[in-house]
Amino acid sequence: MRGHAGALRVLPIAAACMMASAAYAQNRAGTAADLVAQQTQQPAEVTAPAGDTSLPAVMVTGARQPETATSPVEGYVAKRSATGSKTDTPIVETPQSISVITADQMQAQAVQSVGQALRYTPGVIGEEYGGLATTIDYFVVRGFPNQFPFVDGLSTETFFTLLAPAVDPYALERIDVLRGPASVLYGQNIPGGMINLVTKRPTDEPLHEVSFDAGSYGSVGGRFDLSGPVTQDGTLLYRLTGDASTDGSQVDFQRDKRFYIAPALTWKPSADTTFTLLSHFSYRNSSNPTVDLPAIGTLYPGPTGTRIGTNLFDGEPNFNQIRRSEEAIGYEFEHRFNDWLTVRQNLRYTHVNMNEDVVGNAGLEDDLATMDRYAFDAKASADIFTVDNQAQFKFRTGVLQHTALIGVDYVHSIDRWAENDATSVPSLNLYNPVYGGPITLGGVDYSVEHHLDQVGLYAQDQIRFGKLVATFGVRQDWSSTDEFDRIAGQTDQSNDANRFTYRAGLVYLFDNGFAPYVSYATSFQPGLGTTFNNAALKPTTGQSVEAGIKYQPPGQKSFAMLSVYNILQKNVTEPDFDHPEGNFVVQTGAQRVQGIELSGVADLGAGLSLTAAYTYMNGKITESDQGFAGNQAQNVPHNMASLWLDKTFQQGPMKGFGIGGGVRYIGPQYGDQANDVKMPSTTLFDAAIHYDIERWRFSVNVQNLFDRVYVNCQSTNYCAYGLRRSVLGRATYQW
Repeated sequence: MRGHAGALRVLPIAAACMMASAAYAQNRAGTAADLVAQQTQQPAEVTAPAGDTSLPAVMVTGARQPETATSPVEGYVAKRSATGSKTDTPIVETPQSISVITADQMQAQAVQSVGQALRYTPGVIGEEYGGLATTIDYFVVRGFPNQFPFVDGLSTETFFTLLAPAVDPYALERIDVLRGPASVLYGQNIPGGMINLVTKRPTDEPLHEVSFDAGSYGSVGGRFDLSGPVTQDGTLLYRLTGDASTDGSQVDFQRDKRFYIAPALTWKPSADTTFTLLSHFSYRNSSNPTVDLPAIGTLYPGPTGTRIGTNLFDGEPNFNQIRRSEEAIGYEFEHRFNDWLTVRQNLRYTHVNMNEDVVGNAGLEDDLATMDRYAFDAKASADIFTVDNQAQFKFRTGVLQHTALIGVDYVHSIDRWAENDATSVPSLNLYNPVYGGPITLGGVDYSVEHHLDQVGLYAQDQIRFGKLVATFGVRQDWSSTDEFDRIAGQTDQSNDANRFTYRAGLVYLFDNGFAPYVSYATSFQPGLGTTFNNAALKPTTGQSVEAGIKYQPPGQKSFAMLSVYNILQKNVTEPDFDHPEGNFVVQTGAQRVQGIELSGVADLGAGLSLTAAYTYMNGKITESDQGFAGNQAQNVPHNMASLWLDKTFQQGPMKGFGIGGGVRYIGPQYGDQANDVKMPSTTLFDAAIHYDIERWRFSVNVQNLFDRVYVNCQSTNYCAYGLRRSVLGRATYQW
């Protein structure tokens, strides 16, 4: 199946501010610790005497720096995030539901993909295709699917989902999950929420780590993470993170070889100026995952009452490859002019290149055992440029304290797809497969280029009046999309969409740690693509009402949250699995999801950490041109729940030894909008043991401990077995 969906303009504030920063710094007193204290409203650490530059301030104090929205988090509990506001704000003060998966939690659960990291997060299905598809991350947030996470707050949107990023979780400091509409700050987005992947940045203190692992199906890998000061005064910092692995699969003929490296450099010429260069390169040589089996034989018994083996590969071993490379470079710049004005510019350019050989499911024959197949060879690429310019103002108007933000962002995306479809592909008996039949390609018959340009102008004000915090935001977007047929030499379609979105929210901060909140927000996504009948897609719009209560007890490392919400989206689109050989989607009309989320995360002391979540969702198709109105929305189970506990002994003969375990439950759900494919509930267990001794950490993680066989379907001809039991052992050394 084919994937799914100029001039670069940069405001030169970074260069101008950096040239002025050195002169400005000479006239300004204070240290970096003072600045952090002002921004976080915490007392500054004791620093070295003025003029003593023999060591960075953080090394002189010997104390851990206060947490920021992008800094490392010790344990499972993060207190701050910028994803919900684009300012470094306590999570408890943001009038939307936010979860943070920290690097420590990802390490404890030995996650191998972003989807796996989202397993214990409320309101999120992180492995929409059962976890077998690892070339990109599929996820559903509050019942609305998306394949394009944000990376460091910047868009990764293209038309073809196979060109979406599959970020190595080892490269991440944290994953922020913002539930509810985010268009007022980020432009095009689903109303269910957004996933923001926050990559690792250089650290003030030296950090050195290397690890090796081996696991099921012959998987082996190694990784390293190095960081610290380059100069003695700490004005120049570096970080170099790398990961390489060869992974097997429960499916025959499948391997995944991948390599990832991310150099980063931070320059701090003064306490008020920071410039961080972020880059990465990745390469993958993978097999096509078997995620397009028929429901008959997987979800339902086959013609003889048996089921297709979980190891079955439905493609061709000699025509089965995805070769994908990605290069990205960008920066984050911040300059603080004075106590009330700070400017930022975040920028990234990404290039993706992919070659793919695919054999897939074209439908069952009458015997219900033989599958017809299609095949194609594709070459694709994408260039994505995005920049976000911000000015933050802190001021008072009488008794009101303001943190105001104005900004303009720009996304320019071009992707290209050329496809050589097969004219002859042998069928395959799913219960007695025989491979090696000839595949005849007929020449390039589909070659398109998509363009996306979006400019957004936004403003936000966070207003504090005593214990009441109000957040108001507005945004105007101008977007244009077009599809150019490179064979015919003409533009097949173009769409322009101008949309105004907004958000309003209130939070009240009680002294005992409780914080009730309420919010209303809207969203939009420009339409790009066509239906099977060649009808242009309309922009999708959404609106959400949410209320809840957050609880962060003073002096404790814990955070709990209860949320209720009602989301309505119009002009909903989904991949058209009835026409897998095309690049088509269906636009169903409207979908409403009402839900309740209850979650908690805590570092309870004595080496005990936990995360727990419960989700109730009622998703309905409210309008449909295909007769689906009233049906349950696709991939929206009524109930989901999860619990993860990890205990490390702190003293006695078992000091350093730890054990962890988790349970994940997903209730029954439908795999299609017609409600013809119903998946039963699934309960999975995970387990871990680990041992810390001196500079070493040894761990063994098991996912799907009891080897539960389950199926995930997206249509009657697009089903996949979930990940079966697998074991991963890892040895990590730090110095």
